[in-house]
Amino acid sequence: MSDFSKERRSAGRRVARRSRQVPWTELSNTHDPVDVQYVRITHPFHPWSGRRFRVVVRKQLWGEERVTVEIGEGTYRSLPVEWTDISAADPYISVAGGRSLFRVKDLLELERLLRGESE
Repeated sequence: MSDFSKERRSAGRRVARRSRQVPWTELSNTHDPVDVQYVRITHPFHPWSGRRFRVVVRKQLWGEERVTVEIGEGTYRSLPVEWTDISAADPYISVAGGRSLFRVKDLLELERLLRGESE
C-alpha cells in the first residue's frame, strides 16, 4: 500500500471521528417556526382572491418576483407578488382612490383570455 493511500485512509478516519463528536440536533438554516408569514391574494380575477395562504418562499422566478404559498398540506403554488398583498401598493390603484376597480391592462388581458387567444 502506498504512503498516499495510507494518508487518505487515516485522514478519513480522523474526519469521521471528529464528526461523531459534534452532533447537530437541528439545521442552522431553518426558519424559526414563529416567523410565519401569510399573504392574501388580491388579484380581482383570481379564484382564490381574498384568501390567505402561508408563504413558503419569495424570490425571482421566470423573470419576475414571485411568492410560493402553501395551499394545502404539502401542496404549493407560485404566484406573482403583484397578485398578493405582499407587494407594494399598485400606484394606479392608489392614485385612482377606489374610483376604478380595474386597470386597462387587466381588462385587455381578461378579454384575450375570454376569447381563448394565446399570447
